[in-house]
Amino acid sequence: MSDLPLTPAEDEDALAAELSLRVLSEAEEAAARARAGADPAFARRVEDWDERFGVLADEIAPAAPGQMVWPRVDSVTGAANDPRPALRFWRRWAVGSTALLAASLAAVVFLVLRPEPVTPAPAVGPITRVATLTLEDGGVAMTLAYDPATGELYLAPTDKMQGDPRVPHLWLLLPEGGVRLVGAIDGSATSRHTLSGVVHDLAGQAAQVAVSMEQPGHTPEVDSPDGPVVASGSLQQL
Repeated sequence: MSDLPLTPAEDEDALAAELSLRVLSEAEEAAARARAGADPAFARRVEDWDERFGVLADEIAPAAPGQMVWPRVDSVTGAANDPRPALRFWRRWAVGSTALLAASLAAVVFLVLRPEPVTPAPAVGPITRVATLTLEDGGVAMTLAYDPATGELYLAPTDKMQGDPRVPHLWLLLPEGGVRLVGAIDGSATSRHTLSGVVHDLAGQAAQVAVSMEQPGHTPEVDSPDGPVVASGSLQQL
């Protein structure tokens, strides 16, 4: 697993995209719009994202959503009552159109993976897998999204693991039994990783994911955590 830290330029581009998508809180949006008014370079970034997302919307024919669309999204992400903007995104976007939901999820990929502009591929790849990892007391530890087509893994932890001196490690729980270590993760901030090789293949098959807390500087064996398993969740297709 390789970490891909975000550069200041990528963070600025992400903020511009989030402003374009209107997924910021009221205070964050007000601050971002003030910045756009004072910073021509940032304003141009916002305009560029407006154009990119506008193309997506222009090419989509309206379609009435099925009655189970939002219950399905809520059951997978736990987003219905979560006040955080990153999770409210799933409910805010795609109102009134199932096809627009697909475009909005494509926009999530733009935000999460921060890609360079690419030419859209016509082929449909493997479906993104998502999970909500919960603690023993029922609290949400983090949400996870995995794209089997690219091997990109996105983690969005809550504040439940902050302050713990131990290091969280992510595990795959395999359908036939047993576990496989993905690697150490950041339990205090959103992050993205690229899975490759055997771990990439297993991540597309795993039934569940879990987090163990390991001592600093210690890496457990690939098939057995040494520290306590504090959170787990089922992987589902979205």
